[in-house]
Amino acid sequence: YQGKYTGTFGDIATCSFYASHHMTMGEGGAVLTSNGTLKKIIASFRDWGREFDEPGMQTDRFSSKVGELPFGYDRRYIFSHIGYNLKITDLQPAIGLAQLEKLPSFIEARKKNFAALKKALEPYSGFLAFPRQEKEADPCWFGFPMLVKQTAPFTRKEMVEFLEERKVMTRMFLGGNLLKQPAYKDIQYRVFDSLSNTDSIMEHLLWIGVYPGITKEKMRYMTGVLLGFFGAV
Repeated sequence: YQGKYTGTFGDIATCSFYASHHMTMGEGGAVLTSNGTLKKIIASFRDWGREFDEPGMQTDRFSSKVGELPFGYDRRYIFSHIGYNLKITDLQPAIGLAQLEKLPSFIEARKKNFAALKKALEPYSGFLAFPRQEKEADPCWFGFPMLVKQTAPFTRKEMVEFLEERKVMTRMFLGGNLLKQPAYKDIQYRVFDSLSNTDSIMEHLLWIGVYPGITKEKMRYMTGVLLGFFGAV
């Protein structure tokens, strides 16, 4: 956005390496910062809350007094925060480094696949609402979301079933309005607004993939199935 990469705004950025994301390590993610103080805190949370171990710390490993701990308590076992065990395996970063080298081609493929779907479906914009790109943005699309307009002669359910029956995978926008999910039905919350936009996405939006593994042949099949749906309705 405005010539800067997402993840470079602010003091902390996060990214996910889940299997379907722009690059993957199978699972997990990363927290990024250029702030040394924040780095220590983040690393501590990752490692059970232990005091961050950095070069030079070992010089007073057994010769310091921290809080109510005994003098000389091993600094490698001082817990500065209430943290978690969020370490990744050795294999995961090896996969991540290989993926990082391929990231430019992944980005190019995602943009190309998004454009192909947009071109195929543009004639049906009377039935579907598509995402709009901000003027100063150059997004690498995660997927291709479509909102079925309430005036359309078909429902999202009908479109999803048509695509799924023909092996074109779809997904919802994750949880939609989380307050309507069973896990959250008994929680206390503050009512800020009607959440009508959230409900609209939950009820009418579907999503299909633009992942880099979509070949020209697969894209022709996907667009053919989509056009076949509109021919059927």
